[in-house]
Amino acid sequence: MKRILSLLGILFVISMPIFAQSEDESEPDEGQNEENIVRKEDDDYKINGKGDQFIKIGLMPNFPLNFGDSLYVGGAAQLGYYKFLNGWFGLGGELMAGYNPTLGSNVLTFVPITVGAMFQPTVWRFEFPLFLSAGIAFETCENKKYFPGFAGKIELGAFYRIVESWSVGLSGQWLYLPEWYTTTENASSDYGTFMQASISARYHF
Repeated sequence: MKRILSLLGILFVISMPIFAQSEDESEPDEGQNEENIVRKEDDDYKINGKGDQFIKIGLMPNFPLNFGDSLYVGGAAQLGYYKFLNGWFGLGGELMAGYNPTLGSNVLTFVPITVGAMFQPTVWRFEFPLFLSAGIAFETCENKKYFPGFAGKIELGAFYRIVESWSVGLSGQWLYLPEWYTTTENASSDYGTFMQASISARYHF
């Protein structure tokens, strides 16, 4: 009996380092599993998701494309709001105010209000939005007013997400502001097109 107890005691003492080694080996495995989980969460993380929103503020020069020498380069500012329906598609609207000096020392001013859709693929922290929008515009020039006018816009940009709440970027957009007349005294219709290059900041929430 004593020999059996002695043998069991010896086996217990010998086995202690083995169990200790097994515990030491299991701890890194648990840490590795946690690290893998964190890495997997990072890989699965999407910079935008359903319900995310942003407000966009932009400033830009405004280049007239089809007015000959009658309009000079002007400027514009815009304010926009969009909400994501999923990780890459959103709906929203924009308000813009712009101007262009004319040949006769007058000023063409326009205020388009548009609604539209945004398609935005992302690569890491870089976002590449494409906006398509349409709406109405209020235009004035030489004490003449035109309302409601049609407004259409196409915009393509590249943004960098600095932090979770802010991104900055550059974009180019094409603006279409026609003036359609049907009366005899204003028989000539205008089809104004402009190219704009904007620098913008977006607040995400």
